Amino acid sequence: MALAHKMLKTIYAMIRSGSHDQNKTVDYEALSVARNAPRCMEMLRKHGFIETPAAV
Repeated sequence: MALAHKMLKTIYAMIRSGSHDQNKTVDYEALSVARNAPRCMEMLRKHGFIETPAAV
């Protein structure tokens, strides 16, 4: 019960202040790019926007 109370207090404070909890030591944008770039590049190749290098 105490954990739920603490979570509710934290969520309320975050909503009230308009902020979000983010670890300042982690570059979330770089993680997002690293996670999504391969999939995006594959879709661009699939639809012909990027030519696939010829096999040597």
